[in-house]
Amino acid sequence: MKTFSLKFTHSVGLHARPAALLVKVANEFDSFVSIRNLNGTAEWVNAKSMLNLLTAGIKENDRLEIKTEGEDEEQALSAIINLIDHRLDEKSER
Repeated sequence: MKTFSLKFTHSVGLHARPAALLVKVANEFDSFVSIRNLNGTAEWVNAKSMLNLLTAGIKENDRLEIKTEGEDEEQALSAIINLIDHRLDEKSER
């Protein structure tokens, strides 16, 4: 199991379009990927499910924790962090 915490800095929060991208990336891996909003309910949600991810209510400046478990957990965690840190804004504006 791998975990990582980060601050979600995207001004629009995690709405449908960027959430769909996150779900797509999470589903590229066999590992279970979950996220929790430490500023919200702090309950783990399945990052491979659009509905579950949206229920986390992630807004700008919320503190998130990402957890991956499985054979490719390191690659999955790296891909999710990269998406949130570098590619979420560029992809969601299209």
